Amino acid sequence: MISPLTIVLTKIFSRGFYRANAGSLLFFFVVVISYAIFITPAGTMSHDTFQLYELIVMMTLISNPVAMTAIFFAWLLYTLKSWQYVTGQLTVPENGFLYYSSTALSKFRQLRSWWWMQFVITLPITVYGLLSVIFGIVYHQYLLPFITILYLFLLITVSAALYVWLANRLSAGTPAPITLRLPIRWKKPFFSLFLYHIIHRIKLGGLLTKIFSLFCLASGAYSLFSGNRQDTRVAGLLVLTAVAGHLYLIYQEHRFEVMTLAFSRNFPYSRNRHFGYMALRYVLLLLPEMVFLAITAPSPMTFVLLAYAISVMLFFRSLLYWLGLNMNVYLPVVFAVYIVLFWLIMYGYLWQSAGVLLLLSYGLFYSRYYKLPPIE
Repeated sequence: MISPLTIVLTKIFSRGFYRANAGSLLFFFVVVISYAIFITPAGTMSHDTFQLYELIVMMTLISNPVAMTAIFFAWLLYTLKSWQYVTGQLTVPENGFLYYSSTALSKFRQLRSWWWMQFVITLPITVYGLLSVIFGIVYHQYLLPFITILYLFLLITVSAALYVWLANRLSAGTPAPITLRLPIRWKKPFFSLFLYHIIHRIKLGGLLTKIFSLFCLASGAYSLFSGNRQDTRVAGLLVLTAVAGHLYLIYQEHRFEVMTLAFSRNFPYSRNRHFGYMALRYVLLLLPEMVFLAITAPSPMTFVLLAYAISVMLFFRSLLYWLGLNMNVYLPVVFAVYIVLFWLIMYGYLWQSAGVLLLLSYGLFYSRYYKLPPIE
């Protein structure tokens, strides 16, 4: 029988967490995952071939330690997000009765109630854990699914223990630290301001972008280095898709520059220097992908793929200097460019298209940097 404390905690914190993050959770767990898993293939690809590709992806997720490490890291960030919400709500004056009433119970009963509350919060990722166990049993992959369940159990248990500690600390009148601040401060170079803006303002969008990008690169590394090593088309297409997944951040970067850093055009920086700053910024933005490929698939071809990714990002960014903050125009243009690049890769023009994109990016940037279209 569910205790009254468990019901109260679930209503206040679990439901509140889903309400506060409804948009992001709906997009990621319903739109992205459902589209990726249940999409109906079009064109000349047969259903049997498409189902085979889906099976390969699922088997990679439950049998590849690298892919599982990336997923575990994403789950850890999700758990930290829940910690931030629950600890923040626990110190709200309206919820003060909780850490006075709940602490009257034994520590075990407190832990049990908080455990179930955190379990409800982590249901989206717990469902994946159960699916991994089912696939693991069917295809005789037992180790990683077992580690997945154990990892989820540890995340929930540690979270519940943290909440019990915090509630008892607050009931004793001792303030508990809710936020962590680094004791050091360092200078922020001008070219890195948008990277700090991601951390400060658009953390969730940046996190989802990186998860999608790393997943694409993991699939690309698997395709490139487990089959025909001379055929880089699959890896190139996945890198192109990973870069397209950064469109949200690219658009937000241009918006940040136009809305917040418009005065920077008065700085004594040449256009060449600004373009170099932009390229360096994308190198830093793609640093997780660089480290991931360097560890999982060390090869000279990985540097070619990363150079191609940076050139595509520069071109998508430079288009905004021409089109402005008009998403209704920008997205169709980017989609058309994506289709063109798709076929260029299919015909083996990866190197050549990277060089052409770099030249076009520089030309658009140099000619349009001081001639921004009006904001709509």
